[in-house]
Amino acid sequence: MDDLGTIFSLNNWPGHLSYVLIAISYWLTDMFRLRAVAVVGLSLEILYFWLSGGDLRAGIGWDLVFIAINAYQISRLVQERLSLRLPEADRELLRSVLTGLDDAQIARLLVPGVFNDIAKGTILAEENKPLDRLFFICAGHVRVTIGGREVSHLEKGNFVGEVAFLTEKPATATVVAEDSVRALVFDRAELSRFFGNEAEVAGLIYQLLGRELANKIKVSNTLISEAAV
Repeated sequence: MDDLGTIFSLNNWPGHLSYVLIAISYWLTDMFRLRAVAVVGLSLEILYFWLSGGDLRAGIGWDLVFIAINAYQISRLVQERLSLRLPEADRELLRSVLTGLDDAQIARLLVPGVFNDIAKGTILAEENKPLDRLFFICAGHVRVTIGGREVSHLEKGNFVGEVAFLTEKPATATVVAEDSVRALVFDRAELSRFFGNEAEVAGLIYQLLGRELANKIKVSNTLISEAAV
């Protein structure tokens, strides 16, 4: 009991709290929050070392190094977030269709993409033809056909060309704008390069692509089942 009391004594609480915060930082995926929590945790660890007594200069010294590294990275992230702004005209639209991303992440995603207004009747993808662009629909509707048969309609929040993007093979369907469509358009090669430097945003986008691909596979399986009947 005496040992337990010593472990949870007042002098040791900064240590417990510091390690809890450092552990929490390992679970965070937002880089800014991760670094901020790590700085607080390391600062509390220095306090814990100070209260513990003894020669702990090596541990405190390394904590200061880690704090300096994280502080520098935090300053970079703050500057980056302050410099990135969503276009005012499309701000709410982008927020509504790119749920799960904060404004800074969306703004970074706009770097390799451009907004296009696509006229009714425009062919976005043609079955069995190479497709070097990926479309993310923000407004409007498109019609999807396979082998001349209409299979689905897509609207805001859907990708067009994700199968060709993921597999680097020709488009699996023909996609035509049913009305005026506003979309984010990405060059496939440029987007791939962008993902190499933006792992956090890439992970979220690949999750969206995977979910969309799963839904389309489900639709394809339904069509196959109906054809068999």
